[in-house]
Amino acid sequence: MKPFALAALALSVFAATQAPAASGRDIAITGTQDAPACSACHGAKGEGQAAAAIPRLAGLDAGYIFRQLTSFADGTRKNDTMRPVASALSDVERKAVAVYYASQKPAVAPAPAASADTAIAAGAALAQSGDWSRGIPGCSQCHGPDGSGVGALVPRLAGQSAQYIEAQLKAWRAGTREDDPMGLMASVAKKLDDTEIGSVAAYFAAAPSIPSTPTGKPETKANEPKAGTFVPPPENAIPDDEFGKLVRLGANIFRDTQHYAAQYVGNTLACQNCHLDGGRMANSAPLWAAYVSYPAYRSKTKEVNTYEERLQGCFLYSMNGKAPALGSKTLVALEAYSFFLAKGAPVGVEMPGRGYPALKKPAMAFDYARGEQIYKRSCALCHGANGEGQKSADGRPVFPALWGAKSFNWGAGMGNIKNAAGFIKANMPFSQGATLSDQEAWDVAAFVDSHERPQDPRFTGSVAGTRQKYHDGDTWMYGREVNGVVLGAHSPPAGHH
Repeated sequence: MKPFALAALALSVFAATQAPAASGRDIAITGTQDAPACSACHGAKGEGQAAAAIPRLAGLDAGYIFRQLTSFADGTRKNDTMRPVASALSDVERKAVAVYYASQKPAVAPAPAASADTAIAAGAALAQSGDWSRGIPGCSQCHGPDGSGVGALVPRLAGQSAQYIEAQLKAWRAGTREDDPMGLMASVAKKLDDTEIGSVAAYFAAAPSIPSTPTGKPETKANEPKAGTFVPPPENAIPDDEFGKLVRLGANIFRDTQHYAAQYVGNTLACQNCHLDGGRMANSAPLWAAYVSYPAYRSKTKEVNTYEERLQGCFLYSMNGKAPALGSKTLVALEAYSFFLAKGAPVGVEMPGRGYPALKKPAMAFDYARGEQIYKRSCALCHGANGEGQKSADGRPVFPALWGAKSFNWGAGMGNIKNAAGFIKANMPFSQGATLSDQEAWDVAAFVDSHERPQDPRFTGSVAGTRQKYHDGDTWMYGREVNGVVLGAHSPPAGHH
């Protein structure tokens, strides 16, 4: 069964009338006539057995537990111990025991031993930032901040035993576990060696008892570039002085805009959603290439803009918010971070990897219907069936909304199909860039940009007039009729609300 259909099945089952809470507890502790008690291995409260690499179930999303039980039963996830147990339970019973274990409060992991500090620090770097030079995203970029989990498809990792996490990563790497949606985990695990797997496992096992942002400075390496591509300095090269403090603030704003610049944000996006790897990644509009290109004339504003003015536009359009004042701490911190990343880059030179790749017009006209099918297959898993994005279990945005009131507005560059297609081709699906054809990238970009979103802040009072002035081109859908609706005619208001 495809991941998207499987997720729909999980949701439909959970929409049914809930079984009594006690039934889930009874199944967990005493079992049924045909299935042994789950507690025999996982514990009465779902605490698991670390030494035996038996996972902790307490606090996992109920939909996720149900999905795993279903996968064990139908053989999608192979496990000789779990298959007969899961097969002996009905859908209602699987749901009930899933709800029971999800309701159990996870125990706080003990503070890690000092001897584990090195492994945890190395794991923190991979978990939070990844290694994009090898196509490895930060684990938390899918599993949520601090590994808190996202919905029924992406489990909580924080506090799970290191032994279990390590065993699963090795299973995906070896191909003995194959139930990951779109092969995402297998593609990542195959790029990790045993030491890296052990470090990531140690980090998440200790996650509830360590700070959200590591206080140390794990040794990170500069990305190994493609030939001719600039390499920004590694993060551990940020100096320990007043300037370095501002650079780190800029990095934090960039990665967690919702928290560090909330007063200027009107949607659920973060800067790094469109500029991957914290603004370091070539062909994902990297900051190092942008910083050395300003001041510059922009056709969008019909003026020569400074870099700070360019950043203001990001908040106004992409973040659907309000522009911080020139000279504000937020803009100066972002500028300092960009300056740091651009150290050693030539000024005023068109650098390889700047912006997004410019794709030639497709052989066939981009098409909404084809794009919709590609979206369902390759995008909905993360961004939601209705483009609404997804939040972590503790309510923090993880996957950005692609349309609707919580997405970028019509004035954002990503609202231009040409820009969106270039970004998608180079970088999507997440960690699997360059796997879609040019035609597919154009089609899915057209589908995404054919949905309503917040109004252009430059709205003239007329959709037709705004299109003529700002969106008069065949790669803008604003002002066009799609499925009987003129896009822009019913847009939510622009700006921070």
